[in-house]
Amino acid sequence: MPDRHLLTSVFPSPANSSQLLGFDLLMLDMTKMETRVAFDARAEFANPAGYVQGGFLSAMLDDTIGMLATVKIRGRALPSTIDLHTTFLRPVRTGLVEVVARLRNIGRQVIFAEAELFDPRGKEAARAVASLAINPMKAPAS
Repeated sequence: MPDRHLLTSVFPSPANSSQLLGFDLLMLDMTKMETRVAFDARAEFANPAGYVQGGFLSAMLDDTIGMLATVKIRGRALPSTIDLHTTFLRPVRTGLVEVVARLRNIGRQVIFAEAELFDPRGKEAARAVASLAINPMKAPAS
């Protein structure tokens, strides 16, 4: 994982949402513009049928894509998701899931990315395509 240090240089501490999802960086390769992240799909994320609710899976995909885009532009701007299209391929049981994300195109104002989510058995269970606006850094809203 040659570029792991870049994550802590951009995010000295994980976001609360990432911590809630159980974010664990497995691989970060900025030459390939690709990352692999594990998440803990806990029982609290399950719907009444016992499967992980789709909103949590979308959040995992979005969290991985957003992290990769933020590391790529290295704090000179803040990418924010303006479109996230998720396709669910199969139900996901609780347990360890992994997301692989790639940046496909980086323009002056928009980043295009894609990601796949793998269930605890290693089977592809969801995929997403996203567009992220590259926003100039501003002071937080009060």
